[in-house]
Order: sequence, then structure tokens, then C-alpha cells
Amino acid sequence: MAADGIPAYGKTAASPGGTGKTFAGREIAQVMSWHGAAWLERAERSTEERPDLLLPLLPIRPGMVVADIGAGSGYYSRKIAPRLAPGGRVIAVDVQPEMITLLKKQIAESKIPNIDTVLATETDCKLPAESIDLAIFVDVYHELLYPIETMGCVSRALKSGGQIALVEFRAEDASVPIKAQHKMSEAQIKKEAALLGLQWVRTVSSLPWQHLVILKK
Repeated sequence: MAADGIPAYGKTAASPGGTGKTFAGREIAQVMSWHGAAWLERAERSTEERPDLLLPLLPIRPGMVVADIGAGSGYYSRKIAPRLAPGGRVIAVDVQPEMITLLKKQIAESKIPNIDTVLATETDCKLPAESIDLAIFVDVYHELLYPIETMGCVSRALKSGGQIALVEFRAEDASVPIKAQHKMSEAQIKKEAALLGLQWVRTVSSLPWQHLVILKK
């Protein structure tokens, strides 16, 4: 246990799809490589995840700045950006340079003007303090190799009243066809949020496969 009360990272035997590194009793999942980016753009995603249902549930409105953390190919960045106009922007953040290249290509092809890209590191989100209204993690949080450092950075980047939206595949539902390391229960999300100094606001579990959990500082 660290001096600030946050548990230290631990080690375990790595499971298939896992890193062998643990936080708060959970094995951190392997990051999906940019080689799998086509899966992020699969046609079935619209029915499996129902972004048409998720987007109205997010606390977004025109003029906001939204950070899409672990944006990948920009699937959700491109859907969120039009909802922030006029005046708002999406900051699409990823740690893989190859994903940033794909992001820029998708942005250019979609001709959506209000998306910026940021190449982050595993410990630094590269976002200025008090610069964003919302940070969204879609199927990403469970892969953060350094959740303490990353979520600390994101928290500092939030403006007063800013929020964090975690979208995670439901570990409580065995019928969700996703590897165990890439799913999280609501209880585990709340446990880790509390350790990271974040407050639970609400959970929505009406999506086909996922929780939406809203947090704040």
C-alpha cells in the first residue's frame, strides 16, 4: 500500500490476454494492438454496442471539449464530434503511434473538422490541466497498464465539474462474448474509482453488452 492509500501494483501468473500485472485484485488486460484496428471498425459494432443508444446517455453538449482516451481508429471520436458543434472539440488520445496515423486518416476521410489527435504515453495522457469537460474510455480502462498514473493525469485535465465516462463490457454477464480480462463488473469499477479518488455518479446497464459508469473528481 502506497503512502497515499492507493494499493501498489501486484503480480500474478499471466493469463491468456492478461499482462500478469494487477491492480486492486484485477489482472490488467493486454492492450489491443493497432494490428487489430479493423475490429474497431467492424460493421457488427453498431448492433453489439449500440452507439446510437450510448451517445444520448453521455453528458455532452455543444461547446464541450471531450477527450476520447484510447481512441483507437476514432470510431467514437467521429460519432461524438458532431454533437459538440458549434464550438466544441474531441481530443482523440492514444498511446500507439500507428493508431494515431490511422486516426488522422479516418478524420481526413470523414471530413469532420473538430477532432484533434494526441499521442500519449502509458503514464501521461498529455492533456493540459483543466482543459476538458469529459473524458470517455470505451472498452479501454481495463487495458491501462498504469491506471493510477493515467487516471491521475486525466483527473487533473478535467475542468471544474468535469466527469469521466467508463464504458466496459459487463463481467457479471457470462453471455457477453468477450475475454474475461477485457470485462469489468460494476463493483470492480466502483472499487478502483474510490481508490483513485473518483466519485461514482451513476451506472447505466441498459446497453446490450456494456456498463456506462459516470464518475467525477
